[in-house]
Amino acid sequence: MKKQIGILGGMGPEATSELFSLIIKNTKAQNDQDHVPVLIVNNPKIPDRSAYIHGKGPSPVDMLVEGAVKLEKMGADFILIPCNTAHLFIKQIEKNIHIPIIDMIKETALYVLHKYPEIKTYGLLSTSGTYETGIYKNTFADIDLMIIDPDIDYQRQNMTAIYGKQGIKAGFKTEPFKILLQSVENLEKNGVRAIICGCTEIALVVKQSHIKIPLINPLQILAVRSIQLAGYSLSTT
Repeated sequence: MKKQIGILGGMGPEATSELFSLIIKNTKAQNDQDHVPVLIVNNPKIPDRSAYIHGKGPSPVDMLVEGAVKLEKMGADFILIPCNTAHLFIKQIEKNIHIPIIDMIKETALYVLHKYPEIKTYGLLSTSGTYETGIYKNTFADIDLMIIDPDIDYQRQNMTAIYGKQGIKAGFKTEPFKILLQSVENLEKNGVRAIICGCTEIALVVKQSHIKIPLINPLQILAVRSIQLAGYSLSTT
């Protein structure tokens, strides 16, 4: 039985658009009707997740729940969240709905375990909220994989790349690209053998062609998995 995908978005809007685009690009289709029905709630008013984790802003949970409930009422069979930090609140959201949320971080861990069995150490590029909660570290540790964060100065630079006046969320790419590549170099020096884009905005700037070691994009992994779960075929191109 074919299913409808629900996207709980707005965190940020461009990452939400990118996930939808990846679902379209990775679906095998010869016409409009071959594509997956996708329902999107794009609410950029959801409070910032990292700010809340740092005690500097309101909780995003109520608005996350509101969006998830809306998607369920619209007819979504399962929900995707194109925001890594928001995954910290999955259990709280799921208490209020009757459909599952597909955990992008768990899907990423399972993907690399099978795709790169020889790699045991991964570097993480993310927001400070994701670093501090350890959601990637804990999930990867469950399957005996190690996550290494950049040194603290580079973590701070990553936040500038994402949230700064010339950051990705403000619509800029050039300066964030330079900053993030410095973090990649730092992680490589610290012994990592692959990089994970642990913030959906980062994957909008850093591409595989920019670095020599494998670059893992959780948003791409989530898109492919969602197509499969919805009962549709994957594109071979």
